[in-house]
Amino acid sequence: MQDHSKKIKYGAMMLASFILLLAGVFFIPFIGLLLMVFLPLPIILYRLREDRKTTYYVVLIAGVLSLLLGGPILLLFALVFGIIAFLIAEFLLLGKSKLYIFMATGLVMIFVGIVTYLILALFFDINIIDSLMAVLKESENQFKASLNEFGALPEGYENVVAEAFMLYRSSIPAVFILSVYAFAFIMVIPNFMVLRRLGHEVPKFPPFYQLKLPVITIFIYGLLIILPFVMNMTTDSSTYLLYINGTIILRVLLLLQGLSLVHYFMFRMKLPRIVTVLSIILALLFNPITILLGILDIGVNIRAWIRKDNSK
Repeated sequence: MQDHSKKIKYGAMMLASFILLLAGVFFIPFIGLLLMVFLPLPIILYRLREDRKTTYYVVLIAGVLSLLLGGPILLLFALVFGIIAFLIAEFLLLGKSKLYIFMATGLVMIFVGIVTYLILALFFDINIIDSLMAVLKESENQFKASLNEFGALPEGYENVVAEAFMLYRSSIPAVFILSVYAFAFIMVIPNFMVLRRLGHEVPKFPPFYQLKLPVITIFIYGLLIILPFVMNMTTDSSTYLLYINGTIILRVLLLLQGLSLVHYFMFRMKLPRIVTVLSIILALLFNPITILLGILDIGVNIRAWIRKDNSK
């Protein structure tokens, strides 16, 4: 009976923490973005301590309370972050790696994003992409009006803008995927730090300088590069969408590979951390060269040369 009372008390405390964080996300400007990162933490903590069935009830009650507090939007957030928190805790209990948890969290968020987009489009006649493009168009019109006012509108401006907007619209899937994984990374890292501080066993990422993408990455990137030369692509074709989004995602991955190589070189040279940080910043500024380094690192194995030179 005493154990049951403790379970209820701990559940109420975690539930209150979750609802307070959720309210802060929506009602406190700027700070709400920081609170969103820690929103899964109360549910994770509860699942790591209590059984699966009781955690179901906590997530369900959190959904009901969020609906009463802020309506359907808050309910959606409560369910999404509640499910993500539950899955993260399950993966931790199963002993999965940090990379596995990070990838799985991103996939869940992508799935939820797609489902949310379809529900808004089919049942509420709200197209998020069209709304986003309308906001961008309004900003562009204001910028154009400013240029006209100063007589600085360049020749061919309309064509350039039309091409840019076509590119923006086509690249939304890649930007969405990359943004989701960026947020998943930002969310996993601090929550795991807190869990470790509280005495829970959590996995760690391998060092960034050990990152090594498979060789097939550069073959896929090469195929995408030659795609426009072997196929007649139009801007409204699925092939064009594949080319644009695939190129963006692979360039980001190759950039990370190049940054990892820079970090590896600094590590082998045993240089101070500040030098490594400045080198990474410089590599980001010259990202085309860093992407090329990433390609060479995958295909030629530059690290073997660095190890060989460093061992002399």
